[in-house]
Amino acid sequence: MKLIVTALVACVVLVSCGADGAPLTPKYSTETTIGYNSRTGPFNTTSFGVAFSP
Repeated sequence: MKLIVTALVACVVLVSCGADGAPLTPKYSTETTIGYNSRTGPFNTTSFGVAFSP
């Protein structure tokens, strides 16, 4: 798991610095949902995304 995260971070750094072409600005998005389920009780869900676009 640490290897995968390290590889993804390395790719993000490489893309953001422009070493492979024109630099692209990363766009971050997050979404958090908090709720209550009558069977299992309280829950939360969080998603995080990164997109690179010109």
